[in-house]
Amino acid sequence: MAKVIKKNTIIKKTSADKVVKKTTSTKVKKPVVKKNINKIENKVVIKPETTLQLVKFVNKNIQISPRKLRLLVDEVRKLSPQEALNRVKFVNTKSARILVQALKNVIADAKNNFNLDTNTLKFDTIKADEAIKIKRMDKSHGSHFARGLIQKRHSRLVIIVKGIKK
Repeated sequence: MAKVIKKNTIIKKTSADKVVKKTTSTKVKKPVVKKNINKIENKVVIKPETTLQLVKFVNKNIQISPRKLRLLVDEVRKLSPQEALNRVKFVNTKSARILVQALKNVIADAKNNFNLDTNTLKFDTIKADEAIKIKRMDKSHGSHFARGLIQKRHSRLVIIVKGIKK
């Protein structure tokens, strides 16, 4: 910041015809011009609020046990959908193949149908719950243990993604 010094000279005559000279110096600061883009001549420019849009994906009947699917879903929950898709692609399990297909579907749905920016997407909820069970009797599985009942467990996958419109 530049400082400007002004010198003022004051000449006074006293009663004894003496001339007294006084010099005073004052420091004057240059005014600082601040540029503010949002304010223009006391008018405040209000930016439009960014609203989050939710996109829901539900697969009601997946032929895999919920426990196996939850192992992968719990790891993916803390990531962004795009990052989760990149990581899950390299896991060699049936649950990973199901999750890759679901993640691709929800990202494409958010992008094409809801006009959301894929970089701003985040998981709101992602859960793998129990769906229907297919039960059948088989005496070879023991008449005492679970009455010889075989249960084929199915899963329900729910993914809700939130993001900002383009």
